[in-house]
Formats: sequence, structure tokens, C-alpha cells
Amino acid sequence: MIANITDEKSSTSGLTNAIVVIGAGSIGQAIARRVGAGKHILLADIRQDNADAAAKVLRDAGFEVSTAIVDVSIRASVQALVETAVSIGSIQGLIHAAGVSPTQAPPETILKVDLYGTAVVLEAFGKVIAHGGAGVVIASQSLIMSKAT
Repeated sequence: MIANITDEKSSTSGLTNAIVVIGAGSIGQAIARRVGAGKHILLADIRQDNADAAAKVLRDAGFEVSTAIVDVSIRASVQALVETAVSIGSIQGLIHAAGVSPTQAPPETILKVDLYGTAVVLEAFGKVIAHGGAGVVIASQSLIMSKAT
């Protein structure tokens, strides 16, 4: 779902400058606050209620925000997010902060989300990020640290 598309335009291309944040938790929000000034923030999460809550916090702080649902372990879901982001404007940045830990999911899910999902996100957004754009991936060693065999 997309709402509140900003009219903030790139000075060189006439496009809206956008930052894509995947993972609506506090880490993604903190980075978005730091790099999102003057840009539209597309906030994506696997749960709409998480995205909506984070969007409210960012909107209350003065940011232009829209939300989307994404499951990074499904290529088609990531591609739909890419299409949504491109429809907003020039993708200046990607913040990939989605992930799961051993307390949240079994090892198979951790691999699908944290490893495969990250690869899919980087591959898909690498094709459309603006020249000079940047991305950050927040990663953990949760699978290594788990007691799974």
C-alpha cells in the first residue's frame, strides 16, 4: 500500500528522491532519520502493522513516508517493492534491516530471510538505484550463534 507520496523533487532530474527502508524496526528507523531528510521514505516490512507504526513515528517527526509489505525471501515480493520504489522516484538509498534470529525462527527460515533475502534485495535494487546512490545492510551472526545443528 502506498500513501502520502511527496512532491520533493530532485534538482537535476525532476524526480522525487527516495530512500527505501526494508525492516520497520528501530535500526531501520534510526538510519532513515539520519539519511532521509528531504527525501521520500518508502518503509517496507513483512507486517503491515509494523510498517504503519514506524511510518507514524517518522511522519510525526516530519518525514514524508509511504509503506509497503515485502517478504524478502520471495523474489516476486522484492520485485514488487522495487516497482513501487521506482514509481515514487529516484532511489537514492537502500537500508536493508530486515532479519530474523534463532529466537524468532528455525535455521531454514533464517537462511531464507537473512542470506537469500539479502542477496535478492541487493540484486534487485542494484539494478535500479540512482547513480551515486548507496545502500546499507544490517546483518547479524544469529545463525552462527544459534545452537542449531
